[in-house]
Amino acid sequence: MDRQSQETLEALRASAENYLSAGQSAGGTEAPPLTSAPAEVDPGEAHAQSTPEPSATPMPAPEPVENPYQDSFLANEDMAAWLVVPDTRIDYPVMWTPRDENYYLRRGFDGRDDQNGCLILDTDSCVDPFTTNLIIHGHNMKSGAMFGDLDKYQEEAFFQEHREMLLHTEDGLHTYEVIAVFRSQVYKKTDQVFKFYQFFQADTQEEFDDFYNNIKELSLYDTGVTAAFGDRFLTLSTCSYHVDRGRFVVVARETGCEDMYAPFR
Repeated sequence: MDRQSQETLEALRASAENYLSAGQSAGGTEAPPLTSAPAEVDPGEAHAQSTPEPSATPMPAPEPVENPYQDSFLANEDMAAWLVVPDTRIDYPVMWTPRDENYYLRRGFDGRDDQNGCLILDTDSCVDPFTTNLIIHGHNMKSGAMFGDLDKYQEEAFFQEHREMLLHTEDGLHTYEVIAVFRSQVYKKTDQVFKFYQFFQADTQEEFDDFYNNIKELSLYDTGVTAAFGDRFLTLSTCSYHVDRGRFVVVARETGCEDMYAPFR
């Protein structure tokens, strides 16, 4: 121990002894004895430890941006979102009418008769708050409108070039990556089979596994994309003619969510 440290230790002992003596002479409560010497401290190190660390400058929150579909949301309160599959013709509003799920089946965005109809968010799906699975139905039009391009996902090469899907809600942008592609159908109520159109919420691991394992098993090819309990999904469904009441289905896993749009209501 160097001389300065020795002097510091002796000063601490002297101070403790003075405190004890003063307490005894004043009739106060006796302080506990100093049973061991305090740990040796390098004065230079003690000074360094007592110097507060400079606080990091917090990163400013990103400024909200205007929703690119703000005018459409304001024009029709039935619009729940806007779906885009880049580099395809799928670029449409998604309507949600719990009072009548089929209201936009043969109506356009403006409510007028239109054989193309609109993309329809299933009544049991919801974007506020989000259910585990959003199911969007759309007509498979020969013109390529609505979900006329969806069955192109039967080819793995098309999937490789169109893996991403975008869903714009009022609050932000949700991104998805295709995880499974398969053919199915609308079954009888008594059929004991996997019915993709009945899955909306996974509150347990068992509910998640039942959906996930089935869509992966049914998939026409391995997308290489995986998911885990807690993930959310986007399911696109359109008519298919391989069987009676057939459906062609593309399921995507949510990969990102950015609440970046400024409020406008």
